[in-house]
Amino acid sequence: MSLRHGNIRLAYRSIRVAKGRSLLTMLGIIIGVMAVVLMVCVGQGIKQQISGQLGRYGKNVVTVQPSTSASLSGFAGTNSSLLSQNDLTIVQKTHNIAYAVPLSAVSGTMTADHTVNAPFIVATTEDFPKVINQPIQYGGFFDPGLEDKTVVLGATVAHQLFNDNSPIGQTLTWRGRHFIVAGVFSNFNAPPFSLEANFNNAVFVPYATAQDLSGSLLGMYQIIAKVTPGADVASVSSGVHSALVAAHGGANDVSVLRANDSNVDSNRTIHQLTILVTSAAIIALIVGGVGIMNVMLVSVTERMHEIGLRKAIGATNQQIMRQFMAEAFVLSAGGALIGVVLSCAVVGWLHLYSNLQPVLVWQVLVAAPVVAVTIGLFFGSMPAFKAARKDPIEALRHA
Repeated sequence: MSLRHGNIRLAYRSIRVAKGRSLLTMLGIIIGVMAVVLMVCVGQGIKQQISGQLGRYGKNVVTVQPSTSASLSGFAGTNSSLLSQNDLTIVQKTHNIAYAVPLSAVSGTMTADHTVNAPFIVATTEDFPKVINQPIQYGGFFDPGLEDKTVVLGATVAHQLFNDNSPIGQTLTWRGRHFIVAGVFSNFNAPPFSLEANFNNAVFVPYATAQDLSGSLLGMYQIIAKVTPGADVASVSSGVHSALVAAHGGANDVSVLRANDSNVDSNRTIHQLTILVTSAAIIALIVGGVGIMNVMLVSVTERMHEIGLRKAIGATNQQIMRQFMAEAFVLSAGGALIGVVLSCAVVGWLHLYSNLQPVLVWQVLVAAPVVAVTIGLFFGSMPAFKAARKDPIEALRHA
């Protein structure tokens, strides 16, 4: 035990002699460990944020949308793959559905105090506030007496269109018609990288008015439905899905998602990105291991006389090898420890100053340093083996 501690002390002393070189050697390990830990923690945090988005409307709300390819093409403006008025009627008539509202994306420039050339315009109906679990910060929803002439704004687009923080009662122009601002929503919780629409950027317009101004039937990229209180959400969701599949001639081209479901497409994308960047981080760890090997090879050459003296007074090949393996361990373990500490600091900073909510995953906090030390010992074994094999007489010639 004392011999092992002695090797560690010798290794620490040798590393302190060349502080700058040792720090640069550890840099590859530090960067690699940080990249692995941060990517896994940030990826896990984003997955949890996205998974919770379907529950932002409440536990008794189901979301109906086309399959992945249809949904994306719908945002591009292709009506053929979107949901239809008939789909909305089927959802509304499904047993235990209290309310069902359409969400359609329409185009056009909006002008008020400022002009927004391509706002996210959502056409929906007056039941929208009854379905979503989102307070209106100022005003109310569509005015019953002026429903076809009122709009409701998301918090972000309200600041883009108006100089006033509360533009209630002010007018904006869209497609040659004037509209009165009836309300402004409070901030929607929009996680990064989610495929869900960010309603903070949305201008909500009456569905019938949008259909009239566009001159055609509007396809819906999503239908949000509220289940009657006390009803089984899973059974109702299954009933909605079965009714829509039957109406589509048996084609399973719609998804009916509940609050506890996760956004599978976003999670899959994030998972693939995490694997890709983690692979690059492992390459950085390997590069760090190569750096340890190179520095230790230089160290063996510089300390040839010391190796010869130790062998001359009775040190065995195994003892010499242990000494240099201890140096590899200290370099890699030190770099791994610094990398973990810096990663935790960055995770805390992201929590405080960004909309990312990374989650510390204890498995990666353990695995990343273990992998880093293993790589360091593997690449440090070659210089250690070279030092142990040196002939003492030849080594003593290097004064």
